[in-house]
Amino acid sequence: MKKWIEKLDQKYLKICIYAAVTVLITVGLGAVLLCTGGFWLKLWTIISAVLKPIIIGGIISYLFSPVVNKLEEIFNRKKKHKWARGLSVLLTFLMVLIIVVLIALLIVVTVYRNVESINIDSIRNLAYTLQNEYQTIWNYFYDKIRSLNIQSANWGHVISIVTDIVKSFMSGLIFGVIFAIYFMMDGKRISTYWQRVFRVTIGKKNEDRCKQFIEDADRAFSGYIRGQFVDAMIIGVLSTIALLIGGIPSAILVGLFVAIGNMIPYVGPVVGYFMVVIVCIPTASFDKMAVGIIILTVLMFIDGNIINPKLLSNAVSVHPLLVVAALIAGGAIGGIVGMIVAVPTAALIKLQFDRYIDKMEGQQKQDK
Repeated sequence: MKKWIEKLDQKYLKICIYAAVTVLITVGLGAVLLCTGGFWLKLWTIISAVLKPIIIGGIISYLFSPVVNKLEEIFNRKKKHKWARGLSVLLTFLMVLIIVVLIALLIVVTVYRNVESINIDSIRNLAYTLQNEYQTIWNYFYDKIRSLNIQSANWGHVISIVTDIVKSFMSGLIFGVIFAIYFMMDGKRISTYWQRVFRVTIGKKNEDRCKQFIEDADRAFSGYIRGQFVDAMIIGVLSTIALLIGGIPSAILVGLFVAIGNMIPYVGPVVGYFMVVIVCIPTASFDKMAVGIIILTVLMFIDGNIINPKLLSNAVSVHPLLVVAALIAGGAIGGIVGMIVAVPTAALIKLQFDRYIDKMEGQQKQDK
């Protein structure tokens, strides 16, 4: 037996032993996970429940921190005050709350006016006309809807699911705001603590690399947010002016929603078209609706091909073609969420690649 083992190639024997041990460990871990699946599921539920408000709070803190820092600088211009940070956080949230309330009031007033001005006869005549002219299509869809047997749907279950989703969202948002307040109040202390943790666990050299990477990521994402915000404001103003000139009802409200929707790539046009239809249908202003859709189509074409790529390229220091390519790739991979993170991620990758090229050029110069 010993002589037979000595004849074997020791190198491949070690590889086979390592592979066998790896397979055994993997099978053992799989068996443990299978036997304790309920425990890990509960643990993941707890971790996800805690992480959700922390992530929401981190995002809110990241978005609001520039405003808080600016207000704190104003309060501490002549003398540093202990209350400056807390007051800055309070004023920032008050400003956001006032903006949300004003938008909600504008929506309520517009809906109320549209309801008052509903032209029932015009809408009924249009429905009859469409039904008569497209009777075949109408019957086809009517039969399809009846075949779905919607009456048998458990509406109580659907309402319960929607209620749970709303409750989960609201609880996550409320706790996220609480976390955001703590993050903004004690941000420096939290940052100092985690710097110590990284320094002890990964070493000073790796800490500097992580710090550089975080600074690069902050530049990329803050630049993207700033560029997207400016783009949304420009398109919102242009849409409002163009719709007012075109005589579209509630042009200011439509322009506001176009600006809000334009913060997310390719969502602005959908929101704009939907709002134009909503504000024109009650008064049966179908000619104005067509004009509004044409105006938004032209503006969105100009924004998507000229304004947005140029603004984002300046904000995140990448070429407009890379911005367009990143949006296409992000949409193909992750849909709307993918498009939101595509540009800053591409900018971050490009920045890291540029640093690598600079490092390699420096080494080549030293070798020469």
